[in-house]
Amino acid sequence: MLYLSKLATVLITPLGFCLVAVLLGALILARGARKSGLCLIAAGALLLWIAAMPITGRAALGLLERQYTPVTALQAPMADVAIVLGGAVKPEMPPRPGPDIGEAADRVAYAAELYRAGRVKAVLVSGGNLPWGSSGAPEAEAIRALLIAWGVPAQAIQTEGASRTTAENARAVHAMWPDLGASSALLVTSGAHMPRALATFRKAGLPVLPAPADIRATDEPLDLLDVLPDASALKDTSDAVKEYAGYAVYWIRGDL
Repeated sequence: MLYLSKLATVLITPLGFCLVAVLLGALILARGARKSGLCLIAAGALLLWIAAMPITGRAALGLLERQYTPVTALQAPMADVAIVLGGAVKPEMPPRPGPDIGEAADRVAYAAELYRAGRVKAVLVSGGNLPWGSSGAPEAEAIRALLIAWGVPAQAIQTEGASRTTAENARAVHAMWPDLGASSALLVTSGAHMPRALATFRKAGLPVLPAPADIRATDEPLDLLDVLPDASALKDTSDAVKEYAGYAVYWIRGDL
């Protein structure tokens, strides 16, 4: 099921969608429908250009990230535990000698800051490995190691390394909740992921407050470069599309 979900996600992202449009246009063109084929190819190319513009990427992510205002650790509300979701650290795989800390690892750093600032008493990490990822230790263990390196005592960290999706994160944490001795929690994940994650955790009956990190859509003055295609902007737009699609799927399934 996860593989089908991955395939569907690829097809709905701007790059996958536009490549399919161009391919269909080429097939139609080869069958003699010149005008229809060329129109479809041009539409696919134009849509890809628009999706790859920095102004589009910032707008798409900003609609998600601005739903919950990020604050510094000292400004965050008090809670018993910080729940950090996986998807922040890539596994140790040859040839790299250790886990890869990407942009989303901001959420791990933020959880460590929350603990050091005294806003939470403990940290719970929820995140396993996807089928096409590493077959080694779950991501939660890699995040745990980072938290310890960043000043969180080992005894203050609990991990859950079986869940692979946001819905599974919520169910797993819900099962662990009675044993945590907690009555409140800060949900720590990327700003763009927060609307879906928060709704899912609250639907599971967990008393979580948003603590977004990894904010990518910044306020910048417009210039000519904002309308020129850029690979990182295409990724921003694609990530936003995935989140909108994920929210819709979770709503249909009743996960939020």
